Amino acid sequence: MSSSSNDILILAREEAFKDFSYFDEETAPVNICKPVPLQPLKPTSAIIIIGYIPENASRFSVNLTCKTPGNIALHFNPRLDRGYIVRNTKVRGSWDDEETCSPAGSSGCIFRRNTYVHITIFCTNNAFQIAVNGEHFCAFSYRMPLEEIITLEVNGTIEDVRTRQLNLFVYPDLSICRPCRTLVLTVEEPLTDFLDVPITVDIGSEFRVGARLFITGRLKLLPHSFYVNLQKGKNIYPHPVIPLHLNPRFLYGNSAPYVVMNCWINGAWGHEERHQGHLSWMPGRDFLLIIRCEYEGYTIWLGNKMIGEFKHRLQSSITDTLRISGDIVLYQLSMSYV
Repeated sequence: MSSSSNDILILAREEAFKDFSYFDEETAPVNICKPVPLQPLKPTSAIIIIGYIPENASRFSVNLTCKTPGNIALHFNPRLDRGYIVRNTKVRGSWDDEETCSPAGSSGCIFRRNTYVHITIFCTNNAFQIAVNGEHFCAFSYRMPLEEIITLEVNGTIEDVRTRQLNLFVYPDLSICRPCRTLVLTVEEPLTDFLDVPITVDIGSEFRVGARLFITGRLKLLPHSFYVNLQKGKNIYPHPVIPLHLNPRFLYGNSAPYVVMNCWINGAWGHEERHQGHLSWMPGRDFLLIIRCEYEGYTIWLGNKMIGEFKHRLQSSITDTLRISGDIVLYQLSMSYV
């Protein structure tokens, strides 16, 4: 590479750094050719990685590697050349079943060439929670114990990598994860923009008897599941109180599609209720899902057909947050009262 070409690349990186608003001064530079030793991980442990994605980037990976040779507890692999992100584990040198997702976020594609990126990997009791550039992005359930993990590896086309390890007692921690916008749902106006899933929305009106929540969207082509939470607070950790957890499941082993309803109360899931035989969702098709808050409980409607009901176990009025995640595309969220 000529010196002038090298100068151009250095200048591009400097300009990208000027535009980067998530720099963490406590991170330290690392040599990505070598594994980075980690302190023992436990729930509340967090790892921050910052790096520059150059103009020629095709893909990079962040790996949490284990004591047992050939084991990787978390493989987080943005593939810019393919337009998706892979999450997986490796057991004794063989890859397990991979999970893939789109790299879209509330501000567009979250991994872009010629930009810096900030990644937080947070450990809960049962899953890694991953935030990118201030926004919670995805989760990955543990497939091997946290105690096995000993090093961090960063590979691929990413430069100027810096990292640090710390403990967080709230996730997302707003001092580290600063969302670029807050969405508020009220009866006055539906939400139609910035509805990339997973999504967390403030409910700006009291969710009381007579409230109606309308969710318009499309089921993805090969849906596994999605969920809608009516909850108190935005935290993922500690776990929020959830008066209603609505979880349609489509590809769960050999089971026919069904809907799970539950609530999170007193630090645990309550008794799960399953509703079967009412799922007329079609992969790739639009739907209108309606949650009605009635005197005795919630009724759930798909278009003009009721597909289930769930008796109140908590006061609906404590709900101040709507969280939606999974295999759907959202078009509109709206609320009304009767």
